[in-house]
Amino acid sequence: MAGRFQFLTSATQVSESPNDMFPEIAVLGRSNAGKSSLINAWAGSQLAKTSSAPGKTRLINFFQGAKYRLVDFPGYGYSSRSGHEQASWAGMIESFLASRGNLVGALIVMDCRREWTEDETLLVRFLQKIRRPVAAVLTKADKLNRAEEAKIRQKFLKLPGVTAIYFVSSLKRTGIKELEEGVYKAWISPNSETEE
Repeated sequence: MAGRFQFLTSATQVSESPNDMFPEIAVLGRSNAGKSSLINAWAGSQLAKTSSAPGKTRLINFFQGAKYRLVDFPGYGYSSRSGHEQASWAGMIESFLASRGNLVGALIVMDCRREWTEDETLLVRFLQKIRRPVAAVLTKADKLNRAEEAKIRQKFLKLPGVTAIYFVSSLKRTGIKELEEGVYKAWISPNSETEE
């Protein structure tokens, strides 16, 4: 189930997305959350571009696996972008999330040392409204000791709408297997059985 992924296509609007019902998982997060590093660790290759400057992803990027796709979205919360640009991306993201019938779930990727903010709360509320399950993926977990991780886990377990929490380190490649297996079991496998 680990599988390898390949870059499939990029899109700026829903009409440019793959026209099929292959299961998709949305990867959402702030511009500096480590989304690209997470996708590369998950895929086992340098598929997503990483940069020291946040906000590099400006398109919706599709990465094709054997059982499902990862769909990487532009990061939110990058202040140097114009208000008009941020608003247009927000509209694009919401339009995509609401219209893709094959979207089986969404990952909200966060630096484990950051606080949950109103941006994340609004995003989860929107995903709940369109009935998509949400998991929190807390990156850079190698920066935490066990006590710190346990404390953060308890705090995140209280968040409404978050069905699972994963701690990962792309640098150390820890937690990736648990994330992938958890997502596959919760989101991909049930949909496969339904199709059959």
